[in-house]
Amino acid sequence: MATPNSISPTTALGSTSADAITCEVVHTLPGRVRLRIPQLRHNETYLRQLQYLLVGEDPIQQIRINVAASSVVVEYEPDTNHLDLILAIAQRANDPDLPPPRCLPVDKQVYSPWNTDYFLSRMAIPVAVLGIIALLPPTIPFYPVVITGLVLWAALPTFREALESIEHKEPLNVTHLESLWTILHALQGEFMAPALASTMNTWGGSMRDMTAQVGEKQVFDPFDLTRTYWIERQGQKQQVTIRDMQPGDYVIVSTGAAIPVDGRIVWGTALINQQFLTGEGELLPCEPDGEVFASTVVAKGQICIRAERVGNQTKVAQVLFLAKQAPHLDTRIENYAEEISNKAILPAMGVSAVVFALTRDAHRSIAPLQLDFGSGIGITVPTAILAALSHAPQLGVYIRNGRALELLSRLDAIVFDKTGTLTEVRGTISGLQILQEDLTEETLLYWLATVEQHVNHPFGIAILDYAQEKGVSPGDYTDWDYEPGRGVIAKIADQEIRVGTLEFIQAAGIEANIDDLRSHEGVLWNRSLVYVSCNQELVAIVSYSNPLRPEAAALISALKKQRIDCYMVTGDHHEVANAVAYSAGFRLGNIYTNVLPEEKAEIIQQLRDKGKQVVAFVGEGLNDSAALAHADISISLSEGSDVARQTADILLMQNDLQGILQAIALSKEVMQIINQNIALVVIPNVSVVLAGIFLSMHPVVAVLISNGATLLAELNGLRIFAHQKSVKGVKKTSGRSQEGLLTVPWKKRPRRSFAQLQEKLN
Repeated sequence: MATPNSISPTTALGSTSADAITCEVVHTLPGRVRLRIPQLRHNETYLRQLQYLLVGEDPIQQIRINVAASSVVVEYEPDTNHLDLILAIAQRANDPDLPPPRCLPVDKQVYSPWNTDYFLSRMAIPVAVLGIIALLPPTIPFYPVVITGLVLWAALPTFREALESIEHKEPLNVTHLESLWTILHALQGEFMAPALASTMNTWGGSMRDMTAQVGEKQVFDPFDLTRTYWIERQGQKQQVTIRDMQPGDYVIVSTGAAIPVDGRIVWGTALINQQFLTGEGELLPCEPDGEVFASTVVAKGQICIRAERVGNQTKVAQVLFLAKQAPHLDTRIENYAEEISNKAILPAMGVSAVVFALTRDAHRSIAPLQLDFGSGIGITVPTAILAALSHAPQLGVYIRNGRALELLSRLDAIVFDKTGTLTEVRGTISGLQILQEDLTEETLLYWLATVEQHVNHPFGIAILDYAQEKGVSPGDYTDWDYEPGRGVIAKIADQEIRVGTLEFIQAAGIEANIDDLRSHEGVLWNRSLVYVSCNQELVAIVSYSNPLRPEAAALISALKKQRIDCYMVTGDHHEVANAVAYSAGFRLGNIYTNVLPEEKAEIIQQLRDKGKQVVAFVGEGLNDSAALAHADISISLSEGSDVARQTADILLMQNDLQGILQAIALSKEVMQIINQNIALVVIPNVSVVLAGIFLSMHPVVAVLISNGATLLAELNGLRIFAHQKSVKGVKKTSGRSQEGLLTVPWKKRPRRSFAQLQEKLN
């Protein structure tokens, strides 16, 4: 990289940008330089680009970024002077033509100093100024000048922020009001009040940043390192976990699975969804010799990848490293009271002028300038939400953002997928019904295990387990294709094998009149049917069952007690679905059967059209991804598919549906705390302003009341760590007994049969 021959300590950088970047060298030592770059506070893209470019240089060893102070500390090899190189990088980082930053080398360290040392360093100046004002005798020479200078020094961060917002032509905000209030008090000779205000504001802001640091560490890892994939290593096929993969392995990835390595495609074609890695949801076609990256998802197709980078060397691992080290601006919740507070600034200034005109009392006229409930709410609301997000994993749930937490407190409808969500993920094969005389059970199992070996679906898992018990291993296939929610097709020894739903078989023109083949008892006992064809002829029917999760029935009951309507959707037949719904305790008419994956999203919209305000969807499979994306709140299990895990707003980390109750309880508590905090901030703030105008309250007392109320509200937000307990777990049962279901004539029962069933059983 070319560097300029001479750069002064203060340089305007970024000639390619409309707004020049000012980079000031604060001080330098051998192997260390501190820069002040105001743009860090206003331009997140510049910040990330600067990080990315700095760690890409070999001489640079460590970076520390302090966004609040707009400073960057860079440590490098001490034997040479790299100041020019660093300043040149700061200039280049503002180039709008640069591609977006992708990753950080994992052996470089980037720190955001939201820690105890940082807290103490921020408090040092305002506390020192407050102590000097309290102890310094007023008889010393030039006392007013000295004390005024100290007060302005303590309030320097506020002044700097106000000036920067003016430079960026931002509207008036609370920093302008605070700056004016501080200057007027200093000119009036009242030094203690602004010094105390600076100290308490710094204290509150530092506590918020400390809480934000905890929230920043809640970065979601898209991989379950215990997840297994089929690989070929040294000519041998085997299943290994993600953590055991090595460069050079040939990894097979099929529809619905996340790619676990960075590498190149050896054979196969696929459509790849790179949304988790790039943020773009567009599907990209990939063919042999194409490059693919870990965490991207195979939306359709099957590929074999030669692993080039695994584990911490993958691009996604380095992106996650960047996210975990990023400053707090990624994790703070936007202050929804800021707009109202900013709109009150001009009226407050106007009231101040009117009071002065009527009373000629400077002390009373300054009181309206202390109206700043926006800053207090801006500190306490994010603190409460971040505390809740940080505490949620201790309750067994991961909540992605504050928006999901807020919406969860207003939840009034929740839609459950059936297979793998309400029922256990690992099903069992209940029976094989062979329809072709010369077809043996061993051959049928060989076909099933071969075509299902790379499908991450409960039936695929169940058939592989069943085949293994019978001593049958999967073989090789060609022309493999998988349609989520419908079925899979492949060629085995030039024979076309289809395995899937009845609709999947019939769509291929295969005659499948199975009315006389369906087992009355088998359907009622939650035994789903999968159909198998060979060369356009139906040859077998496989029945398998997924037992109801032990917590499902009690969970539905608990949700209904909270006035949350529960619905179930499934692609299964209505007989099987109603049996599960009956056992779980769903209400009449809340069951949707024979639903295609894309129709699940339509059902969510239908519920909104019926007046539901907040609709959540709970699912774990690839065929649930559309519904998860369209729901107001998406919930998945940590054992679910990679797509579901990456889409979900809330992840049930213990694979237990009881986590939904934990998340709801947490959301309601945090919203209650937020409402308390708003009252704690607004009421005292307005009161001291009125008291200052009408009762001439001393400004020190006003500062103690208003800022003290803010700190009290902030501590109130942090009490989630101490008091939020796990809600009492629901009793795990097998649900309602299904003995009475065997007397129901299911063969002639219409699709919406649940109401008639209920009448008969009652």
